Amino acid sequence: MALPKLTRPEYTTTIPSSGKKIKYHPFTVREEKILMLAAEGQDPEEIVAAVTNVLEKCVSTPQDFKVSDLALFDIEYLFLKARAKSVGEVIEVIVTDPSDGTQVDQEINIDRIGVKKNKDHKQIIDISDGIKIKMRYPDISFFTRGVDTTSIKNSIDVVSECVSQIINDEEVYNREDMSNEEITEWIQDLSQEQFSSIVKFFETSPKLSHTFTTKNPNTKKDFTITLEGLADFF
Repeated sequence: MALPKLTRPEYTTTIPSSGKKIKYHPFTVREEKILMLAAEGQDPEEIVAAVTNVLEKCVSTPQDFKVSDLALFDIEYLFLKARAKSVGEVIEVIVTDPSDGTQVDQEINIDRIGVKKNKDHKQIIDISDGIKIKMRYPDISFFTRGVDTTSIKNSIDVVSECVSQIINDEEVYNREDMSNEEITEWIQDLSQEQFSSIVKFFETSPKLSHTFTTKNPNTKKDFTITLEGLADFF
């Protein structure tokens, strides 16, 4: 005799980068197990595959939903929302007071965590004399390695990967029409000022972020901390 099928609750949320609404289900026990095994194995490719597969199974509408179409901050936001509906709206994190290193346990309501946007952020950047560059947001491939702009080499690599279009007045060069080598060569011929204006795209990009104030139990003084990115919340 076939066992009865369980009805999974369905929730609605908005994709931060596009403003489009989607419907999703909480993680099942099977999906949570997949995520745990991937995290324990610490293999970046397995983690990315697990996150991709689980999220695509959880999203019910639209039917053609693909994680690869989302910005990294979209993925982090959606992952956090789905997991919150699975294990509870409140999560516990450990934060450190930068003044003396004291660690404090803190409870955070998931509903208070959102994607913060910077008013100075631009996706299309003026380079010079009618030349512009359109950037795409880092995607799922950056989920485990992050976006590293701490050195000139890393910055060039990240910028090269995220170029969407190079626009010269009315002539448009699309990503698929350019090789990685061509893009990298073009970037390396920019002035430092021009390159810095592109790197600013990453520095001002929307981020999964939550700022709050808590008390140091030793000094009895309040301190403010900001958590950013999915890793800070789990």
